[in-house]
Amino acid sequence: MRRLVLALVATLAMAAPASAQVRNLAAVNGWVAYIAESGNGQLCGMGTEANSQGRFFWIKLERLSGALHGFVQIGDRSWNVRQAATGRIVIAIDNRRAELNYTGTSRTDMIEGSYRGAFDNFINFVRAFALGNRMQVTFPGENVAPWSADLRGTRSVTNAFLACARRI
Repeated sequence: MRRLVLALVATLAMAAPASAQVRNLAAVNGWVAYIAESGNGQLCGMGTEANSQGRFFWIKLERLSGALHGFVQIGDRSWNVRQAATGRIVIAIDNRRAELNYTGTSRTDMIEGSYRGAFDNFINFVRAFALGNRMQVTFPGENVAPWSADLRGTRSVTNAFLACARRI
């Protein structure tokens, strides 16, 4: 258990800006919601790294230039992604499907899909996440096997994430 907590703290530090102070808001079934304070203000996030494959999945909400923007960050410690790499990810939650374009980040083990300019779609995605039982992430055109995750219990984590979003 202590190793899981240390892994989650390390992951939160990676998902939030380096100068951020992170505070957990809720944790259930390996999923955690958090708020982070940084030089750019506050950001809210939720996600997991509770797996043996070294994978992580984070949903982040941040205020940029006065408007809220949603992001999905997906990674695997074994990846080596170029910073300018682009592609698509498909996230299926039960019978709902979201398709995002991704960009490689400054971290070689992570890609980021943005809901920038499509905030209503982001909120619908978060609601589907809260109500879902199972999530599958696929990477069309890439040599990456699909990922699956158990979403049971994510409603309480999502509620904490949305309460955070209302405050920022």
